[in-house]
Amino acid sequence: MKEYDSVKLTVEKEKYAKEGVHKGMIGWICDERIINEQRLVCFDGGEVSPFPILPIKEYDLEVVWESHERQVGDKVLFLSEQYKNVGIAKGLRGVLIAKLENNKWTIRFHKQDGLQQECDLTVDGNDFIVDN
Repeated sequence: MKEYDSVKLTVEKEKYAKEGVHKGMIGWICDERIINEQRLVCFDGGEVSPFPILPIKEYDLEVVWESHERQVGDKVLFLSEQYKNVGIAKGLRGVLIAKLENNKWTIRFHKQDGLQQECDLTVDGNDFIVDN
């Protein structure tokens, strides 16, 4: 298991359920560190928060898709809501066009899904996943 891998929660536990995360939900590992045998996982569509991020024991997870090293040209799925005021919403697909310092990337969003025109946006690497 490594950062950006897509994972499935394999158990139902009260501590996860309190945050709206249940057995069978899919998330992605959003931190490279392992702390107390736990990985930080971001889930999509939780009951309490739209993107609950929880420490999950590694043995409670199963890898469903292994990420690869990100590179320019990768297709990505945007996960952040913080740019919706400029028309870039969660769920848009784009292409990585530049890798910058400090885990920053520039994504090109093509005219699609309601965008008026092609748009480049520099974001944190945690705002998207590779979707090749």
